[in-house]
Amino acid sequence: MINPDRVRKDAQGRRRAGIFAMFTAFLTAFGAFIIAPTPASAIPSFARQTGQPCSTCHTAFPQLTPFGRRFKLGGYTMGGGMTLEQAPPISAMVIPTFSHTQLNQDAPPTPQTHTNNNVILQQFSLLYGGQIYGNIGAFIQGTYDGASQYMFLDSSDVRYADTTKLMNFDVLYGVSVNNNPSVQDVWNTTPNWGFPFISSTVAPQFSPPGTLIEGGLGTRVIGTGIYTFINDMLYLDVSAYQNLSTQTLKTLGLPPGDIASSPSIDGVAPYWRAAFEYNVGEHSFEVGTFGMYANTLPNRVAGFGFDSFTDVAFDAQYQYIGDPHNLTLRVTNIHEYQQLNSTFLQGGSSGIYNTLNSFKASAEYVYDHTYSFTAGYFSVYGSSDFGLYSLNSYRNSPNGKGLVFDLAYLPFSKGGPAFYPWLNARLGVSYTSYLKLFGGENNFDGLQHNASDNNTLLLYAWIAF
Repeated sequence: MINPDRVRKDAQGRRRAGIFAMFTAFLTAFGAFIIAPTPASAIPSFARQTGQPCSTCHTAFPQLTPFGRRFKLGGYTMGGGMTLEQAPPISAMVIPTFSHTQLNQDAPPTPQTHTNNNVILQQFSLLYGGQIYGNIGAFIQGTYDGASQYMFLDSSDVRYADTTKLMNFDVLYGVSVNNNPSVQDVWNTTPNWGFPFISSTVAPQFSPPGTLIEGGLGTRVIGTGIYTFINDMLYLDVSAYQNLSTQTLKTLGLPPGDIASSPSIDGVAPYWRAAFEYNVGEHSFEVGTFGMYANTLPNRVAGFGFDSFTDVAFDAQYQYIGDPHNLTLRVTNIHEYQQLNSTFLQGGSSGIYNTLNSFKASAEYVYDHTYSFTAGYFSVYGSSDFGLYSLNSYRNSPNGKGLVFDLAYLPFSKGGPAFYPWLNARLGVSYTSYLKLFGGENNFDGLQHNASDNNTLLLYAWIAF
């Protein structure tokens, strides 16, 4: 029997999608065909500072090229364009989105949204990106999140970098202070910069669990690390992260609910990264490892000991950077060992020892730095635990897998409009297909929820100025 409310909501969703599509089409046509192009960059302040177009540092932003990786490792200080006095390194970024899931959610994800077909200002950010003084530079991001309606300090990275000679090898070295493990990395295989580059903040209702290093500590910690890039081939990074107090996180703008539900580090959590990159002609190869060890207090509750997480990852990336064709292949596997003493004593898990594995692979093709198509696969699997997963899984399982597709148009990668040559944009559509969630394809939680119900269509306009 046809549900008239459902038909009405679907019709409203189609109208919203049509309005959003016309809006993005207008931006595309206006920017690409009416305005004369001049150089642009993914972060406009980087463009002003270096005088380089976006296509120098990115195949299709935020995917970095070898040049872009070296710009970041060099502390964001490379010149060649405008000086600090001529143009302070300040930029802004706005991301409106439209989200549609295959089946309505049980309840609106936020008080301001609906059970489906949501149009929101997903993100508005102010950024400091570039040189501060001498060999010191930064990427600092303050973000307004349209879902939570909070403004907070987002992933940020402040660096000092220099070069020297060691045993006849060229050595780049530096210090990074940041608030998110892996935000300092320069390959798009680590959690902070990995694919998918953008996803909805209000959909889907169910998604697979993640390892601690995949955002579990992001923007809630402070870390300092030292790194080196030897002979333009071997990269080494060792960092240490500490907890930020609840009051500090409130001062930095994080929503109280996010603070209360997040873990806090007990003591110091070490992070490591090693990668080998080899470039020959138009080809770039990378293979590496990264990981983290952390003792945490779940939900910031003391008195029950702590949970221990050991995340060990291996990654690889291949790039062909030609003209006009660009290809990037990425693969990452993270294995997490969990010793859940605190969670177990508080009744949150059925066992103390668990494992969780996260695998991701993606292939991105970019034509003329303007048209991008990416296909990705993800898989999560681990040990069963009634306490951890029974709410979402009648099998008590974290296992899930799916596919992600992204099609994007980047009208200003090789040139921005004459009235503002540093404008950049990524206009895209993304689709996530969930093949399995919490151990099942159909009725995975015993409440008639199917994995495919969470399939998500996302339309987005990612604009930097």
